[in-house]
Amino acid sequence: MVQRVKDIMNKDITIVDGLTKVSEALQIMKDKHIYTVLIKPRNEDDVYGILTLRDIARRVIAPVRRMEEVHVYEIMSKPVLTVSPNMPVSYAARFLTNFNKSWAPVLENDQVVGMISLSGIVLNQEEF
Repeated sequence: MVQRVKDIMNKDITIVDGLTKVSEALQIMKDKHIYTVLIKPRNEDDVYGILTLRDIARRVIAPVRRMEEVHVYEIMSKPVLTVSPNMPVSYAARFLTNFNKSWAPVLENDQVVGMISLSGIVLNQEEF
């Protein structure tokens, strides 16, 4: 049986507004023990963004910026790669690695229904 993204995706999604300060987003991430948050679109013509711990390290800590002065929209990645819940996990792994990404929102009918990560894919591997 083929393992699909919907079988291993994380359904507990955290979405924040783009005007959220990085310090607030980081506190949410610490409190929830998560490594990424989605940034909600500003309007119906906009798309989701994503903020990871790596973004914070690379775009705030390394250049010595103050987290309480930087908004998440300034450092997030956008647009993000998305995957279907019905995509085979092996294809999702290839898709993410081909684009050097660790995370992707899972979209169904234009709605985010989960998140998939390379670490989640590896840790949830079944026998082939």
